[in-house]
Amino acid sequence: MAIFMGLPTSHAADAARGAVVARVRCMPCHFLNRTEKKLGPGLLGVYDRVPTITGVPFARWDAHALDMWLAGPSRIKINTTMFLPPLTRRDRSDVIAWLREKENLARRIRNQTRLRHKGSPGKR
Repeated sequence: MAIFMGLPTSHAADAARGAVVARVRCMPCHFLNRTEKKLGPGLLGVYDRVPTITGVPFARWDAHALDMWLAGPSRIKINTTMFLPPLTRRDRSDVIAWLREKENLARRIRNQTRLRHKGSPGKR
């Protein structure tokens, strides 16, 4: 009896690989490390952010919402101007892991800054 060993159906998301995919696939239209709009909105802090575009059925850009959007933006918002050649499931998962990692890092930095300012003596 032969056993077929195919590719795994799931993998651990790779944020470092997601950064590379984002540079290649997202950067032509989006700033990756800024919130300002290029052709599309900046992606800094997009994970868990309230969508800035109207007509999407998501309250926040969480992993599920981002996966659905990246799988086919025009399926979510018919008149979207976002043209996206298909991303594989792995590419989507890795980009989302990268976006989540960036948001976690930004959140830690904001909290550390807040704590430093809170603990520093004011001007007298």
